[in-house]
Amino acid sequence: MANYLFLRGNRNKGFFIDIAKELRRRGHQCFQMKFELGELLFKSNMHTIYAPFHLSKKEYPITDDTLRQLKIYNITYKKKMLNKRTTTKELKLYKQYMHLIDQYIEDNQIDRICLFNGYHWIDQVTKVIAEKRGLKTYIFEDGIFRPYTLTCDEKGINADSSVPRDITFYDALKLDSIRLKRYLFQPENQELENKTKENLFLVAFVKAINMLGDLLKLSPKLYAHITWWQAIKYFIYKKTFPIRREDTLVCPKEYIFLPFQVARDTQILYNSPAIKSMEQFVEVVLTAVEEINASQKRDIKLIIKEHPEDMSRNRYRKLKWRFKNNGNVIFVQKYNLNKLIAGSMAVVTINSTVGIEAIAQHKHVITLGEASYNIEGVATNCKDPNDLVDVLKEVLESPVNKERIDKFLYYMRFEYQIEGTINARSNITAQNVANRISP
Repeated sequence: MANYLFLRGNRNKGFFIDIAKELRRRGHQCFQMKFELGELLFKSNMHTIYAPFHLSKKEYPITDDTLRQLKIYNITYKKKMLNKRTTTKELKLYKQYMHLIDQYIEDNQIDRICLFNGYHWIDQVTKVIAEKRGLKTYIFEDGIFRPYTLTCDEKGINADSSVPRDITFYDALKLDSIRLKRYLFQPENQELENKTKENLFLVAFVKAINMLGDLLKLSPKLYAHITWWQAIKYFIYKKTFPIRREDTLVCPKEYIFLPFQVARDTQILYNSPAIKSMEQFVEVVLTAVEEINASQKRDIKLIIKEHPEDMSRNRYRKLKWRFKNNGNVIFVQKYNLNKLIAGSMAVVTINSTVGIEAIAQHKHVITLGEASYNIEGVATNCKDPNDLVDVLKEVLESPVNKERIDKFLYYMRFEYQIEGTINARSNITAQNVANRISP
């Protein structure tokens, strides 16, 4: 039997609680360290401590430079988005929590650690401890085939994941075409169909309690990128966006589809060496398309869809104003994603999960960043933006490797991903996760 430690769950605070309940039913021991005030609202049967009340002045032996070199989102966000340096006082706090986590792991003989996303400072410092102690970690995240799958990877998420990149691995797979077609974006367990809706009012209430805890110094500052005003705007947007009408759009005969990503997301900060902003993204692709139009006497357009999770923060007014008289650039906010993909000649993305959805439609997909699906015959990775025009020409003239794509999708959906939901509490999800992580 194993001893599991759960740290900092996702927005659905019951997600880890349900998994722990199932693991305990199977005879394992489960422990939890809570860091946010709002977490205290959720009762569990795990051995639990509220970490801020157990913090001492003792520090884990690690240098400031080593901490700054970790993929800690708070540090990176402040440096690249706010042009601020993380203070030694903040780093000292990280070290104190590292000491607490390390001691808690030792005292309770922890074997396995469960984290969410992996880029939060709590996650990153815990990974350092786990690697030093030789412990197994599981990193969870939203699934690729949403909302009916979730990610659980021992290495990380996105480009850091353990997804094989070797084409021979996929070519050797046996494919069940009927299963793939029927359940790629649908649950095999039909009981999940009514268990995916997120309770936004509960999420907002818990977030408010967490931010109040930070304000009252009852919990550590966990997020550098969220203010009260941003949180309020985000909540209002999430509640009103579903009732908005779709944009009016007449799709051109030939177009390249560009899905925007969250501008401050870890995918851009850590997995996009060449493209650092959506503005640069548009410039790079538009330059390539205009060159193709000129040399081949074509009229290829760009359709750009803004990311729904980013609209409350980024409206891209300057970018839209810049291209308002450019007939080659079309912006949309709300429009059916599958239709945009289906009508496109190709999808150019940095590393978005939209790339997976386009691959599922057997579309040409070009990535400008690091992605788990950068696999020959599945997607084409353009490392140097200056090469995009040549890459785009070649891709548009090449056939799609449907067989390899289908085998890749089959592996991702039925072997790599776990069927279940992140958004809402579900015993089915807990059982499927326990099957994956239980020895």
